[in-house]
Amino acid sequence: GFGIAPAPPEHRDVILANLAEVEGMSLVSLHAGVDTDYESFGDYMALLKRKGVYPNVAVLASHTVFRTAVMGAAGSERTATPEELGLICDLFREAMDAGAIGLGSSSNENHRGAGGVPIASRLADDDEFRTLAAVLGDYDHGVFMATFGEKHGIPFLEELTELSGRPGCYAPHFYFSHQPERAHTIMQQAEAARARGLPVYTQGSCQPLSLSFTLDRAYILKAMSPWPATEDHQELRAIFSDSGFRDAFRQTLASSDSQHVFKGRWDWVPIAIAGLDKNKNLEGRNVAEVAAERGVDPLDLFLDLSLEEDFATKYTLYLLNMEEDSVGELLVNDGTLISLSDAGAHNSLLCDAGYAMHLFGHWVRERRLFDLPTAIRKVTSDPAQVFGIIDRGQLTPGAWADMILFDPEAIQITKMERHFDLPAGGERLLRQAPGLLGTWVNGVQVFDGQDYLQVEAPGQVLTQFAGTKPVLGMGRHRVAAE
Repeated sequence: GFGIAPAPPEHRDVILANLAEVEGMSLVSLHAGVDTDYESFGDYMALLKRKGVYPNVAVLASHTVFRTAVMGAAGSERTATPEELGLICDLFREAMDAGAIGLGSSSNENHRGAGGVPIASRLADDDEFRTLAAVLGDYDHGVFMATFGEKHGIPFLEELTELSGRPGCYAPHFYFSHQPERAHTIMQQAEAARARGLPVYTQGSCQPLSLSFTLDRAYILKAMSPWPATEDHQELRAIFSDSGFRDAFRQTLASSDSQHVFKGRWDWVPIAIAGLDKNKNLEGRNVAEVAAERGVDPLDLFLDLSLEEDFATKYTLYLLNMEEDSVGELLVNDGTLISLSDAGAHNSLLCDAGYAMHLFGHWVRERRLFDLPTAIRKVTSDPAQVFGIIDRGQLTPGAWADMILFDPEAIQITKMERHFDLPAGGERLLRQAPGLLGTWVNGVQVFDGQDYLQVEAPGQVLTQFAGTKPVLGMGRHRVAAE
């Protein structure tokens, strides 16, 4: 539900700052790297085509950006007036006319923009969502991509899907250890909607969700009061040293708030990178283990180690999708698209770009959850069908040759490694994929198994989509090999 287009000049900086905050990206890198030679959504699409893209790109229109473009700061403070909603709908129509694949929106309570304010789509009332779904219904293609939390769920997405006549996709569909029934309820509700003839799907992941961060940029904790929004080291040092803050945060960790995905499982918090040589022996050990060894409270260790190392300590939080048997039940369901990835977002916190390689190596070869052809279908033709992507997702005569070559006995993903190669020296985490031997985009090889090849950008900006109603999961529930 986030993006950078359209970008009226008077709101461009706010739109970029909100993206940086909600997606855990470097604002410095965004300012250095984003080409601002556009204003409207159509301008942005033209810019992508002019500059060239290496993978194929389809662009979702952003509900949050529309609200900010029309309402400014008020978009994160209140509902829209009828006049403002009319302008928001006009921007959505302009985006669809320019080739958007659909609309992305969020009402998830954890999504905050610059300064900790709610991202703008969270302030939309239900009628605004319904109105936008009706606009989508005026087109012969498109999807409604919804990132929901506690406020909305599958029943509301089903209503929007019925209004639009287009597929509705719920994200993110993770397994929550602290709410073991949640993921299965979502899956069953989506199944029931499809049984009623409505194409409602969920976006799932075959990997654990983990985030790596330093405490001055603790993205996931900022949604948990009283964790501070500031990133100023002097201010943070004073806050983290205060026993009152520590006691209050312990109470938050012990609370039953379902939106807090971190529940104080310190055994799931390894010390990824120590900032001082004398502490290098702690790398790879979890906070609970080290705290017990030292006879201190885990939260105290978590904060004190960071203070000792002047915020250079990098922790990893393993949060969701940690129970593989339960995750596997979600993955074999036809209505769960294995297509959830933060791609370039949170790029200094995580890298889940290798989810397909992990599916083939871990879930097929090691866990034998499905056979290889089924796994390939789950990450190729299934999402292509739901999103209406034409002539892709299957290797057939006349279709576009988007391909990978891999060794089924070797394919896997490595641990994340730090790189500082983003604009302005920004940090990102990357993985390698041993066993991946080649990648082709539209018939042009872009990766040879060792490195990227120097070729002219072969990707296409996709603007034409099929309007055929998906049949995936409308009658079958399991796809695992017999």
